[in-house]
Amino acid sequence: MTAGVRFELLGPMRAYRGDERLGTGTPQQQAMLAVLLLRSGHGAGLGELLDALWGEEPPHAAVTTLRTYAWRWRKVLAEPGVLVSVGDGYRLVLEKPCLDVQEAEELAARAAVERGAGRREAAAKLLREALGLWQGEPLAALPGPYAERQRSRLEELRLRLLEDRLELDIEAGCEAAAVPDLRLLTSEHPLRERPVALLMRALCRTGRQADALNLFRTARQGLISEIGLEPGPELLSLHQRILSGDQELAGAEDGSRRGGAVALSGGPAPDTAGAVAEGGGGGGGGPEPEPETPPVPAQTPSAPGDFTGRAALVRRLAEALTPAGDSGPALALISGMGGVGKTALALHTADRVRDGFPDGQLYADLRGTDAHDPCDPGHVLVGFLAALGVTADALPADVEGRAALFRSMTAGRRMLVVLDNARDAAQVRPLLPGPGRCAVLVTSRPRLAGLPARHQADLDVFELPEALELFGRVIGRDRLDAEPETARELVATCGFLPLAVRIVAARLAARPSWTVALLTARLADERRRLNELRVGDLAIAPVFELGYRQLSAEQARAFRVLACLDGPGIGLTSAAAALGADEFHVEEVLESLVDVAMLESPTPGRYRFHDLLRTFGRQCAGAGGGGGADVGVDRAELAGALDGLLDHLLATACAAFRHAVPGDLVAGALGPLRARPLSFAGLEPARTWALTESETALALAAQIAACARPGHPAWRGRLRAAIDLLIALSPFHQDTRYGQLAPTGLLLAEAAARHGDRKAEGRARFLCGTIALKDTRLAEAETEARLAVLACREAGDTVVLRQALNDLGLVAQFLRRFDEAIACFDEAIALARELDHRSGEYATTVNAALARVRSGRAHEAVPACEAVLPGLREMDDRHGICYALYVLGLALHATGRYEEAIARYGDCLAVAGPAGIRQRVAHARYRMADTLRAVGRHAEAQEQAEAALSLCRDLGSDRDSGHALVVLGRTLAERGRAEEARSRLLSASALFAKLGLPDVADVEELLAALPA
Repeated sequence: MTAGVRFELLGPMRAYRGDERLGTGTPQQQAMLAVLLLRSGHGAGLGELLDALWGEEPPHAAVTTLRTYAWRWRKVLAEPGVLVSVGDGYRLVLEKPCLDVQEAEELAARAAVERGAGRREAAAKLLREALGLWQGEPLAALPGPYAERQRSRLEELRLRLLEDRLELDIEAGCEAAAVPDLRLLTSEHPLRERPVALLMRALCRTGRQADALNLFRTARQGLISEIGLEPGPELLSLHQRILSGDQELAGAEDGSRRGGAVALSGGPAPDTAGAVAEGGGGGGGGPEPEPETPPVPAQTPSAPGDFTGRAALVRRLAEALTPAGDSGPALALISGMGGVGKTALALHTADRVRDGFPDGQLYADLRGTDAHDPCDPGHVLVGFLAALGVTADALPADVEGRAALFRSMTAGRRMLVVLDNARDAAQVRPLLPGPGRCAVLVTSRPRLAGLPARHQADLDVFELPEALELFGRVIGRDRLDAEPETARELVATCGFLPLAVRIVAARLAARPSWTVALLTARLADERRRLNELRVGDLAIAPVFELGYRQLSAEQARAFRVLACLDGPGIGLTSAAAALGADEFHVEEVLESLVDVAMLESPTPGRYRFHDLLRTFGRQCAGAGGGGGADVGVDRAELAGALDGLLDHLLATACAAFRHAVPGDLVAGALGPLRARPLSFAGLEPARTWALTESETALALAAQIAACARPGHPAWRGRLRAAIDLLIALSPFHQDTRYGQLAPTGLLLAEAAARHGDRKAEGRARFLCGTIALKDTRLAEAETEARLAVLACREAGDTVVLRQALNDLGLVAQFLRRFDEAIACFDEAIALARELDHRSGEYATTVNAALARVRSGRAHEAVPACEAVLPGLREMDDRHGICYALYVLGLALHATGRYEEAIARYGDCLAVAGPAGIRQRVAHARYRMADTLRAVGRHAEAQEQAEAALSLCRDLGSDRDSGHALVVLGRTLAERGRAEEARSRLLSASALFAKLGLPDVADVEELLAALPA
């Protein structure tokens, strides 16, 4: 069993191992595992899984799809014996508790036990804990009838738990606090009678019998009109009890339920006044005047009527704002970047909890983002105290005195204070009410450290469904449904920022003749995007400008410079190189930008911009600094940032290259290297760095290719360095964003051609050919390799020429032009010897040996491979050792020396596995399987072939998947399982045909030999 794995289904599906979030794949892949998770350790057969995901009409490839999902989940779970096969289906074997649904059900059961024993407070606590597990709609976005049924079941469970908790709140005397939740519940579920009954009871206990009767009438009319039935016995009985004045419904009337009974002016409370009158202390003997009723302010602005999403967060904030005692105010904080919806969330939450604060609500916009004129807390207190009935002549002169009076006047009351757009904690502290049952909700861009908050909400942008929901509410559902894909593209262009989504929706709503596609096209140009994101008094740029003007000159420069660099994110070391400053100092600057929500830090040491903030930063760079700086980013400064980052990445990539391909002269031919590289203790740290920085490197290379201006020597040098950078990263192709290398390499090749730089073009063409070769796009690989050979010969770039000839030989070998392949390899070997390039000589010698095996000259290949192995071992070239052992195994198999071949494949696996050379592991496994098949060890052969196929698919290698399928098909055929064999061989044939490989003919012969 796997320890520490936990799944969440009470919202979007998530999986964690400890603190690490695991990838869960597509919604349908998630749905497959959800079926098994909700069966509590019981298995699900293939038919049950098909019904669960697709219902009565599964697609033709459904079974294959399920098997693929199972394979992917086994990779995610990473331990054997977790997702096990049972019959034709699967079962999960996990430690408990591992699922939030199970935890919620167990908490509900414990709450029922506690309530039955009369321990209501303990029961309520357990119910709150259970409800806190919901993070939105259960199984959100998961397809299939099973997920839909489970959504309904889990929503019913949540409603029942919420009703139980609210009933306990009422019984505990917290009926006023329960009213807002009950109002929301009855509005969302008007045909559900229990919440109506609970709300009627809560209203009665707060002295609002008329509201309770009106609620009954509304509920009764709804039931009759919707389903044609009268309310049930509980509602009818409760209605009758209210009409008859049943005193038990009113509950105890103490000060805690009748907030506001004490005058704020400091005069006697009502009971005290009565005692004075009875004592006869008054001269006239008449009744004393009634004490002045304190004002009940209601300052919070109206919440947006189309507020969307954030349901789980609203519930958590509402719970955090529920007063827990008399020690101090309940405080909740909301922070996030400009435009993310902090104010809307605060006002919506305040509206939801309003009924829990009968003594009123106070509101202030603290203007914390106004660098020149933030609100003074003393001025805010003047407004608050005036709202509470304090006259101007009674106001203390200083902030401390006003704050003390405010605390005194709010002590013991039930008030809600909303402080919007705070600058820092010092601005907030004087505005906190006194001890009692008040609550405070604060919004700010930075996190406010040092405040005793019950809950800190770090607000992020919308999820796609939330963005589309708001968009559809504003423009109308019919327009959204008419262009759903374009709508997704539009909200993505907005970076899912709520304010931006609202703006584009409002623009469309005001222009009925505009299509979603039209506005999407207008926003496609980054230079005009921020100008397009404005309508009426709503605009994005001014929101960002408020934050930017608070930055120091140093912060503003870092913000502008890094915004000018392409790429989704950047690491600390790379940022320091671009800014030309000490890493520790740069970290302080970047973290300070994170603190004020102008930059994000998804993981320690890595930083990224929101897309729209990046666009704003680039506009600042071009138009002048503003705020804390007087200038933008001039060409020299941007060139310096590009050069600093490029020099750092190239030098470090070359250091990593030396670990990946020891002894390869290419590393020495790249450059010149002008920066001090990072150092690596071995291959694994080098690989980790390459994976982490590949996005930055690819984005930088593409930016240089797009910006390079012919005739400028500096840009010519940057272009060469960018090409060399990607060549240095190419050995890590399985670990980096390899799919992005192809278009970036082509951009570089075209830019080099425009510059007339044959050396740079030759290297770029070599890079493109290598990429195409790895992707088995053989026609393209051959074209690029031939262009590389021509350019490199012309430029005298012998080191890269040798590599290009090697690639051209590999293409010819794949196309079974073996004599041509051997000729290319022999020339490459000669160049390697001329350069004293031992590792290159060895690698190409093995390539030539493989060509000889394929052409029927395996007896020549055996001694060639055996001859290079000692040198490769001396150099500790693990890639080369694995390759030589693999080809030696092929040669031994071809000469009938099967047991020796199996041993050499085993040797290959023993080196490749620990070294993480996964593609060679796949090769060795399916070739070992073929040899095992040849000697009649079919069960072992099938096991190895299936393992190889799984790994090939994981690596995304169609050619290798095809070869593994052929071996598996032949093995199954020899085991008498002809139909399974036919299926595998047909799949292999389709892959080879797609790749344009001649292996199709071989597979057709195998298919023809199968029994009909």
